[in-house]
Amino acid sequence: MTSPTATAAENDLDSIIDTLDRYHQRATYAAVAAIVNKSPRSLMSGRDRSPRSSWIVSRETSAPTGYSLEQVHPDLAERENVISTPEALRVWLENPA
Repeated sequence: MTSPTATAAENDLDSIIDTLDRYHQRATYAAVAAIVNKSPRSLMSGRDRSPRSSWIVSRETSAPTGYSLEQVHPDLAERENVISTPEALRVWLENPA
């Protein structure tokens, strides 16, 4: 059984992934992890690698870590900007565009 806190964090992560995917916006593991109170290294642990989740990326490469070409969204590089701080991500999530 998962704790309510873990479930809430997962729901928040799913919501963030949905919004990033909907607006084709990349954000770093660190920025997303800070919002859902998880470690950047374990943020995507246990989750499938898919185009939907490939919007969460490495600060160094601006690409998702450990994904094959088939698992990366074809429009990943559509926007040059990568959101890299939790503050910037919170602001963007309030009014995504």
